[in-house]
Amino acid sequence: MTRFQKVIVVVASLTIVLSIVMLVKLGVEYNAAKEEYSDLGQYVTETTELPKNTIQVPEGEEMEEEKLRQSYIRSDFPDIEVDFDGLRKINDDVVAWLYVGAVGISYPVVQGEDNEYYLHQTFEDQKNSSGCIFMDWEVNKDLTSWNTFFYGHNMKNGTMFGSLKKMIKDNSLYENNPYIYVFVEEGIYRYKIFSYYLDTPDSKMYWTCDTFKEYRKYIRDALEKSVYDCKTPATEDDNCVTLVTCNGSGAGKKRFFVHGIFIDRYLYE
Repeated sequence: MTRFQKVIVVVASLTIVLSIVMLVKLGVEYNAAKEEYSDLGQYVTETTELPKNTIQVPEGEEMEEEKLRQSYIRSDFPDIEVDFDGLRKINDDVVAWLYVGAVGISYPVVQGEDNEYYLHQTFEDQKNSSGCIFMDWEVNKDLTSWNTFFYGHNMKNGTMFGSLKKMIKDNSLYENNPYIYVFVEEGIYRYKIFSYYLDTPDSKMYWTCDTFKEYRKYIRDALEKSVYDCKTPATEDDNCVTLVTCNGSGAGKKRFFVHGIFIDRYLYE
């Protein structure tokens, strides 16, 4: 074996060893993140008895327009309760709990001072490449922005936003349960999915929108891009939420967008 060949063998061996080390490290971090989220499940409990409707509308009378979007039927929403006080003791950046029943997403959401920090920090503020689910730092945490973004890694073990990609292969998931729910301290917001698709990493759909005109165009573009006709009415008259994650790897990596339009909300007493 020549000296050059020996160098090639050594370099190849080191590359293999480094790859194995990185895979082991990634596996350890994946498991740590999964266990952390499993522990956080204690802060979400199933409600054994849902409250009765809080307001009865007299027969023949119409509710004010602004109240038409408010639901008074608790049973129309997921039967879980979130302990925000307990979550806040762990991380004061918690702003919501995201629930997408169709793909098994049920996680706390944080909002940082930028969109970089929680890419590599868990909810319990541990350094980990898995990161956690977070809300865009520029939007209003009370869900009043035109377009509220939620980001999460496409985990290979299916946790976090790793299950979102199932929608691309199975449209029945949308048909059976087309809703996105955002739990906040004052109540539950319901959004209906109206578009989902793959796009490039530099997609123009990374756009929170600052004006009514911009938002109107955004809604039109989202509807046109959808890989499935959701048949969900969506206009600029209502705000929306957008879930984003990676899809694929290397040069073929893309972004998966899921958009939901506001339907109604249930406010706690």
